[in-house]
Amino acid sequence: MAAHRRISATDVPVRPGPASVPRTTFDQGVREALQHWRDRAAFAACALTRTRLAADLTEPVEELRALLRQAVDDLARDPRGARAREALTAGHFSGAPTQEAAARRLGLPYGTYRRHLRQGLDLLCEALWQRELYGAGEAGQGPSC
Repeated sequence: MAAHRRISATDVPVRPGPASVPRTTFDQGVREALQHWRDRAAFAACALTRTRLAADLTEPVEELRALLRQAVDDLARDPRGARAREALTAGHFSGAPTQEAAARRLGLPYGTYRRHLRQGLDLLCEALWQRELYGAGEAGQGPSC
């Protein structure tokens, strides 16, 4: 006679589920959140607040803002991301009224600033996407190409 064993929730390995939105929508949500950084109501209405990234947050707006800020700061861990971090910070967090003003603040030609900003957005979206897919503890440990 075979012994039957009850399976508990801790016996079942947890696998990341699918993302709550397609990648292009997610990336647009990140850009939208940065664009509305200074307007709390607009930030609260952005698409990023409706992703898995924000699903378990108790104070979604404040915690998501902190998460975005930390993710931008983390870009500087890699020397290739330092300039991208500076461009994102100057353009979205520092209060520069225009991208031209942010470029001047960094002492960069406008085209160079835009290149660093695009790189920063790409790096930021990728880091947050990994977190969306795999969670905070598993980010960056997904399938490799």
